[in-house]
Amino acid sequence: MRLPLALGLLVTFSLLAVACGGTDGESASTTTTTDAPTTTAADATTSTTEPPITTAPTLVSVELASYPFWDNEVSAVSPGALDALALAYVEGLEPGDEPQMERFLFGSVAVSVFDEVFEGTTPERRQELMWLMHLSGYFGGRWLRGVIADAQPDALVIGVNTTPSEDAFLATSARAAARLEAIDGDDGAVLAAARDALFDKPPLEEGGDPLRGLADNFGYNRGYLEEILATPPEGIETAPRFEVNCGGLFDCVYASPKLAVLEELGGFQALLNSEDPPDPELVAELIPVQAAAIPRGVGVWSGGLSVQGFSQESYDQLLDVSSSFLETVQAAALINTRAVAEDDVAAARTGLIAEAMMIVWLDAYFAGLLDGGGAILLPTFAA
Repeated sequence: MRLPLALGLLVTFSLLAVACGGTDGESASTTTTTDAPTTTAADATTSTTEPPITTAPTLVSVELASYPFWDNEVSAVSPGALDALALAYVEGLEPGDEPQMERFLFGSVAVSVFDEVFEGTTPERRQELMWLMHLSGYFGGRWLRGVIADAQPDALVIGVNTTPSEDAFLATSARAAARLEAIDGDDGAVLAAARDALFDKPPLEEGGDPLRGLADNFGYNRGYLEEILATPPEGIETAPRFEVNCGGLFDCVYASPKLAVLEELGGFQALLNSEDPPDPELVAELIPVQAAAIPRGVGVWSGGLSVQGFSQESYDQLLDVSSSFLETVQAAALINTRAVAEDDVAAARTGLIAEAMMIVWLDAYFAGLLDGGGAILLPTFAA
């Protein structure tokens, strides 16, 4: 059965890995220690020759539910990597805010991964980041399935149940590996691969959907987010922090931007939409691809499925993660376009790594969204 959500409700993004070679992992947890202020009676009599002990460990742990994972060539299980991001997330909360696994794993993790990609990574670190994107995508899909099931139990997607398979997982890994292998080519090959990333590719099987490029993905997710913003659940308000204003090619401005590299790319984005853009032939090719994808994104939430029935919390979460993902697609599209337009090989290599991360995230997301087996269990923070 083909869903109208093809390639994506591209919206949605503990510790300890699953046993490799099976479709289900075992729940477990790890613990991170940080310093938090505390004072005891002993402080009053502490010797002046030694600093008083005014801190004690605060434990941050995340328990991971089962998820599909197999040995592969692009991702490596790294509880410590997720542990470090969880610690940073908790430490960055405003006073009085409670940690929310949905916002951490589906949004914060994905943005943190892309921040690292654009700053530069080692091959070893990239394997850890790929694993993080797999977790973010899979559990993000599971979360959205649960929210839709509660709000609209008769939705088409709820009637689909596809068990994640090793073959599909390894096929995704192979696609991501091909993009990573491309960064080791000569300059011409790398630039050609960056251009290729912007456009659709033939389907993997006869009668299937094309493998969408970055221009299509941006247009699709732009339409997807704009429709959610335009038609909130009845009685639900849209907070100003979620506002997004979009214009031309790869051009969206966010009320609360999260991805740091978008500011750096802002000058090129403006130039791209000027009367004298760099590589006008490339721009002329990309504009209709993006434009054609926008209605498909709008159609996800206006063609039988909607956000009606979502709670304020679920609606806010959907907006938060949807805008986070649109930011990552926008940055990847801009960096690849700039690489091609300016013959910037270093930028092309970064863009290809970003594309590989998206391949892993999106396929994991779909695996979670279509996995109807058992209760939907998400990772949880634990003290």
